[in-house]
Amino acid sequence: MYDNLFDASIDAFVHAMEREGFQGIRVVVAETGWPTACGEAAGVDNALTYNDNVVRRAVNGVGTPKRPKEEMEVYMFDLFDENERGGDEYQKHFGIFSSAGVKLYDLRFNSN
Repeated sequence: MYDNLFDASIDAFVHAMEREGFQGIRVVVAETGWPTACGEAAGVDNALTYNDNVVRRAVNGVGTPKRPKEEMEVYMFDLFDENERGGDEYQKHFGIFSSAGVKLYDLRFNSN
């Protein structure tokens, strides 16, 4: 059973790679995050919830249902909002800090 899309996405990728003959590959999540503004379900509360859950998993070495004991390296996107970024407006709002350097929410990167 899956209770979040993060785990389901990782395990779907692992399953597909295994079906193609790539067993035991190490997964690194190169970029994940949640927008704080300008998109459906975007907001500070949702960004904090999503990013906090991802950080807790990484810090505590929690795997996915398919690989429960395998730690995963995860890179959060993004430290700062990017007000000069092109594309859809929500893409500018993934930062933990605004483009002016103001903290948008209190994300902790320790195991407490």
